[in-house]
Amino acid sequence: MSQTSQPMINATPVVLALIAVNVAVHAIRLLLPAQWSDIAATLGGFSAPWFVATVMGMQPDYIIFQLLSPLTYAFLHADLLHLTINMAFLLAFGTAIERRLGRLRFVALYLICGLGAAAASVALFYYSQEQTIIVGASGAVSGLFGAVLRVTTRRAWAAIAIFILSNMIIGYTGLPGAGTVRAIAWEAHIGGFLTGYLLLPLFDGAARKLERNLS
Repeated sequence: MSQTSQPMINATPVVLALIAVNVAVHAIRLLLPAQWSDIAATLGGFSAPWFVATVMGMQPDYIIFQLLSPLTYAFLHADLLHLTINMAFLLAFGTAIERRLGRLRFVALYLICGLGAAAASVALFYYSQEQTIIVGASGAVSGLFGAVLRVTTRRAWAAIAIFILSNMIIGYTGLPGAGTVRAIAWEAHIGGFLTGYLLLPLFDGAARKLERNLS
């Protein structure tokens, strides 16, 4: 009796591709001189005040980089630990959502969650006038967590409240050893999370309709 061997990491193609891109980008930055790596993070990271100024025509420098930054920031990471944590959660949450939605809808949802995270950073800037540059896939990954919560938990309000409150508490109190540096982009986490949770039915409904038409 033969048995079919199962892959050690039972991940989906787009999730693996996203992980590969993130790892490749970080590897390239590690190979660059430190100054160039910092410049890449600055130009590719998302800064709400710079982005708003660019959209309003008040920031003539590096326009292309600023307009693309709501997407590019999600592929840059502060360090190896930051990258590893985000990729682990992408693997955990993304695999389930890609299987449910299919490749194209999953990519669309992932990118939109990243945009939702950036939009939350803009909203916080208008409220606090805080000057920040955010990097990392955590906003988009938080959106995938919201999507997973939407399809697995009927009464998710307690989990939503815990996620939002815990991010706000860490955001306002900081993390041990972080000093004056804001350790996490808590507003991006919340923005991405709510985007994934609220918009998942739009993508999931289309996926379910396609399945019915093909069956």
